[in-house]
Amino acid sequence: MKKNLCAAITLLLFISTIAPAQLDRSKVPGPGPAPAVAFPDYDLITTANGIRVIIVKNAELPTINIRMLIDRQPVLEKECVGYIDIAGQLLRTGTTNRTKDQLDEEIDLIGANMGSGGTSVYASGLSKNTDKLFELMADVVLHPSFPQDELDKLLTQTKSGLKFRKTEPTMIAEVIRKKLVYGDTHPYGEIETEETIGKITRDKCMDMYNTFFKSNYAMMAVVGDVDKENVLKLVDKYFGTWKQGTLQALTFDMPKQPGKVQVAFVDRPSSVQSVIRITQTVDLQRTAPDVMAVEVMNTVLGGGIFRLFVNLREKHAYTYGAYSSMGPDELIGHFTASTSTKNSVTDSAITEIFYELNRIRNEKVDAKELQMAKNFLSGAFVRSLEEASTIANYAIDIERFKLSKDHYKTYLKRLDAITAEDVQQAAMKYLAPDKMLVDVVGSAKEVKDKLAKFGAIDTYDEDGNKIVEKPAAPITITADEIFAKFIEKTGGKAKMKAIKDKTIEMSGKMQNFDIKLKTVQKLPNKIYINMNFVGMLEQKQGYDGQHGWAVTPQGTVDLTGDQLEGMQIEAVMNFYDQYKTLGLKAEVSGIKNLKGKDYYEVTLTGSSGTSMRQYFAVDDFLKFREVKSTNTPRGPIDQVTDYYDYKDFKGYLVATRIEQNVMGQSLELKLEKFEINKGVKDKLFKKP
Repeated sequence: MKKNLCAAITLLLFISTIAPAQLDRSKVPGPGPAPAVAFPDYDLITTANGIRVIIVKNAELPTINIRMLIDRQPVLEKECVGYIDIAGQLLRTGTTNRTKDQLDEEIDLIGANMGSGGTSVYASGLSKNTDKLFELMADVVLHPSFPQDELDKLLTQTKSGLKFRKTEPTMIAEVIRKKLVYGDTHPYGEIETEETIGKITRDKCMDMYNTFFKSNYAMMAVVGDVDKENVLKLVDKYFGTWKQGTLQALTFDMPKQPGKVQVAFVDRPSSVQSVIRITQTVDLQRTAPDVMAVEVMNTVLGGGIFRLFVNLREKHAYTYGAYSSMGPDELIGHFTASTSTKNSVTDSAITEIFYELNRIRNEKVDAKELQMAKNFLSGAFVRSLEEASTIANYAIDIERFKLSKDHYKTYLKRLDAITAEDVQQAAMKYLAPDKMLVDVVGSAKEVKDKLAKFGAIDTYDEDGNKIVEKPAAPITITADEIFAKFIEKTGGKAKMKAIKDKTIEMSGKMQNFDIKLKTVQKLPNKIYINMNFVGMLEQKQGYDGQHGWAVTPQGTVDLTGDQLEGMQIEAVMNFYDQYKTLGLKAEVSGIKNLKGKDYYEVTLTGSSGTSMRQYFAVDDFLKFREVKSTNTPRGPIDQVTDYYDYKDFKGYLVATRIEQNVMGQSLELKLEKFEINKGVKDKLFKKP
């Protein structure tokens, strides 16, 4: 025993003396060969009625994930843009056998999830409930009822979202990108508006279903702890009666790249930073041999913490982040570089983005950076395989786009084979910095003129409609003259001065909740506001001429700062005669086209930075819009109020409908009562 121990120690000492000569620890070990990915095998079976069923057995967890996709071309929705997605969402809201509440209850009872969209229905749950999950999913797919009340809710929610979109610069930039890069005669360029959503009917939704939901265009991926024969039995049991059909081949105009750089600008006067998108179309099919090289190239450029991020954030401190996206598409894809920067460095940031676009075309990426990009992509890919839903999507992609059966199994090997030359060639082939769209949403006063160095500038509104701007020089009318015209149009100066107190009551809805709004004003400069969310809560605010207050769920508080200043402005009875006493200055800042009509834009600013924009029609001087800028932790947020349907009330012309949007909440109110000189008591305005 002792002899064996000595021999072992001697061998250990010998190894320790030669190891330094065999291993140079000053050098980083090179990467080993890329492994094959354990992407599971699957079975593909086509049923008698044409459903392509993909079955992936994975018994690691007792769960099942089902995804059904309708394999159809994108569609031009024309005057009803948005109806396909709305109809898809409606599938899940009720069937001829079950109401939405009954569906919800049965799905919850087995701890499952189910959803639907314009081209797909998906479900997941425990594998022991596989039969029930197929039954519920088949009911949704084969027997949708398209309930009118659920459609009305979806339309209201969608319109609310569209109102919010007009106030969110990143969403506005995306609207401009889609509309200008693809054009409105291509499915990818169509934009939902309140008008197109307003034309969607139950019949239109049913037409979508009857046109596209055919069994022979359906692909179903089933992933989880399942048995092949049992799955096929359930598919036949619940989907066997689904009818086949033929979809019409569709044609539409394909977008063309411009011959030079174009600049599209949307003015957001209150924005302290600019949202930037630099973009172009990319003709890259999923089966193209250089898809992997493009993926690596985009990663090096801006797929994570790479060149754009390092340049704009770490080197120049222009932004919190800068990224790019690019990928294949069955019709046509796009490349987009995106960031948000301070107004003062907007043009500098764009210059640096173009620098990086040209650098990746003109210079080969170095070995270290190339390996970092590969590591980033391989890690993301391997992590994605942890999700059953991702495996389902990958399996569908293989069959739908005719990819090789080992497409995902060989992903890491193909990734490892990409060279610096491949990356540069992909950049040269697909990136065209001299033909891109520069899409910017920001403050025209601080940003617009600086963009001229990149190309001719066109201005657009929030819905992507081109604005024909009127030069400021020919505008000779003053703000006070516009205010005087508005006063005269709505009743006249004498009648306005005769008002001692005024009560306005309105009602409407916000996210399907009934709301009542009561506003009472009294000379001199007193106001009371009561907003009642019927059956839920009540909010009160007041200003008694000296002090402002608010009743909140936490109690009654005093108003200070911007909130107090806002109440002081609201309290002024004859605002357009008195605004100067509040320390406000007004100037005509231009003529803007809103919804196809020209309006004078009047900007009011205060010494503390208060900012408000009001829009009066050029033809009749009625006020259409008021935009108030409110400071929040996220930065300035615009509260937009639009005024409609002016009607006469005993000599006073009053807007009988208003629409308001702030921080994503849309509110539409209609006038219920307008009263003046009713002897309102002062105690109403006092702090409770």
